[in-house]
Amino acid sequence: MQNKENIMTEHTPSLDVALAFTRAWSSHDMTAAARYVDDCIIFEGPLVQTTGAKPYLDDLALLANAVDDLEMIAAYGDDEQAMLMYELHTDKYGTLTCARYMTIRDGRIIADKQAFDSYGFRTLRAARHLR
Repeated sequence: MQNKENIMTEHTPSLDVALAFTRAWSSHDMTAAARYVDDCIIFEGPLVQTTGAKPYLDDLALLANAVDDLEMIAAYGDDEQAMLMYELHTDKYGTLTCARYMTIRDGRIIADKQAFDSYGFRTLRAARHLR
């Protein structure tokens, strides 16, 4: 994960968890990433919504396998929340600009809301259905 010098961060425990989690999964270390995920996590994203650590981590692992690099744009946090904005560089989907809002309690992510332009995913999915 590359860091730009102009990233605005105030290190809080929640932000530290969010950044460590993001470093882990984007580096393909799902075992380390899982340490930051609550068993009852609720995920809301543009393509899927899940409840529970296993489906969340399974879906995240599929994305992580496509990631070549992650470039952090901004990171903010307070006592229980963290907001990250980053670019995911992938061979499969191109570059995806993502925003992620996480709720964190006792060092574990209990909720994750992600937004990104899903055009690359939708285009790939449509191409598969046409074959």
